[in-house]
Amino acid sequence: MNHDAHTLREFDRKLSSLNTHLLRMAGKARSALELAADGFLRQNEASANRAIADDEELDELEMTVDREGLHVLAFFGPVASDLKAVLATLRMSSMYERIGDEAVTIAKKANRLNKLPPIREAAGADPVCRETAERFKTVNEAVAAWDGKALRNLVPALETLAEHAAYLTAEFARLPERHQDNLAAVSELILVSRSLERTAELLQRIVSEGLYAAS
Repeated sequence: MNHDAHTLREFDRKLSSLNTHLLRMAGKARSALELAADGFLRQNEASANRAIADDEELDELEMTVDREGLHVLAFFGPVASDLKAVLATLRMSSMYERIGDEAVTIAKKANRLNKLPPIREAAGADPVCRETAERFKTVNEAVAAWDGKALRNLVPALETLAEHAAYLTAEFARLPERHQDNLAAVSELILVSRSLERTAELLQRIVSEGLYAAS
């Protein structure tokens, strides 16, 4: 009995640690994206560089989640809801890390755009960036609570975000005919909007994993 109680306490401690690392990743990924957006929208090179530099910590956190998650699976053999939570955490960790990668892409593109003649249509990305930041915040709040109802309520909002990001890419794809003399900047803008599209997709997948764990 004492051995079983000790094992249960250790298992709970490992699950708590795993969840803590995931939430740290969620916060870091959200912060990186906001820094990258600030670098892009306000030509803030300091913010862009911080987003790039912070990516290393996200990579390290993902490795920690992988290591601890695999340890839990191998040594404790969780079942039912605990198993779902561990598997979802491992997959969500990868998605948060990929959002960090998209933030780095946006930040690097922002720094390149700062050295090129400005394109006024770039301001069209501002509403999508703001919407992404708002949705990211609510996704992280729902994930932190493993709140199935809140996660389900986010599904249509994230579908709308994905549509807006795709529309932005389509709008930027029309810019070459208007800016023949600044195609390098147009190319960077299209890559920024593609990163926003992928971020919206990753947020949708994070919600799907959260729903899987909460089911």
